[in-house]
Amino acid sequence: MKLIGTCGLPNAGKSTFLKAISRADLEIGNYPFTTKKPKEVIAFLISENLQKLHNITKTPKLVPSYLEFLDVPGLIKGSHKGLGLGNEFLSYLRSCDIILEIVRNFERLDVPHPENYVDVERDILIIEEEIINADKRIIEDNIKKLEKAKKDEEKLVLLKEILDKIEPFKRFEAYNEKLREFNLLITKKWYLLINGNKKLDIQKLKNLCFHNIYQLDCLFELQLEEDEELKKEIDSSINNFLNKFRKDIGLIEYLTFTEEITQSWLIEENSNILECAKKIHTDFYEKFKGAEVINIQEFQNFKNWLEAKNKGFIKQVSKDYIVNEGDIIKIII
Repeated sequence: MKLIGTCGLPNAGKSTFLKAISRADLEIGNYPFTTKKPKEVIAFLISENLQKLHNITKTPKLVPSYLEFLDVPGLIKGSHKGLGLGNEFLSYLRSCDIILEIVRNFERLDVPHPENYVDVERDILIIEEEIINADKRIIEDNIKKLEKAKKDEEKLVLLKEILDKIEPFKRFEAYNEKLREFNLLITKKWYLLINGNKKLDIQKLKNLCFHNIYQLDCLFELQLEEDEELKKEIDSSINNFLNKFRKDIGLIEYLTFTEEITQSWLIEENSNILECAKKIHTDFYEKFKGAEVINIQEFQNFKNWLEAKNKGFIKQVSKDYIVNEGDIIKIII
């Protein structure tokens, strides 16, 4: 499972966001560094496909898939030099596979901004400069080590190439696998969440380093999640965001069911069914003989599995079958 790190300045609303998507018991304060240590947060995904399947199966239990987020302490100017919780913050962030940068776009007198006023573009640049400076130091240190050791010539060449080209908002994702041991932030995939509802020209941010940009009023969404009566009148945007985000980071959802449980699972795009079987249960992977598959878009037209099978809509597939979004899978062992 991919670990998603939340990144941002203090009081940007990271903990509010994570509590809204997970209903987790996180400390939310109106002062910097409320989050002092990273905490993993699980956000469950109730997708439309899972609901469609459960409407057919009507099993006693419904088990959704989930995303894993890491609530990382905020950074300030000079974090790459160790100011605030800088070095600690950056080490936590480096352990993540995906970065979701959260930037403040709301005014609240009781929640001071570390730079005294709200400016989305300025905050993005502050974060970017800290990331670039921190990675530059790591690259320079490792170039010296590799030159001294006189080995790993390929890695040395790649690090020198990055050092020569490094600048704000430039990413080197193509090098991520070969340079994974260095945990460079600029080789990871970055996404941007703008927290708040102030008027903002999103187009200005489109050409930066982010794969996608999202907007949420996290405090409102949290209040909505905690108010059952209000939820009856207003639709939450959280579930739509989570399902859009997981697709954007390259995860597809497949489904299974038994007499007791209807369940959804996440796996990386272009994964074969053998990899899916391994996620469900080790025995399914080790004893795999084949599988039966039907997509939820077809299955919703039938009352049950047997009817779909009798009418020829269930496919028999081998271990090389590439799983698609919304596939319902039955492993044969």
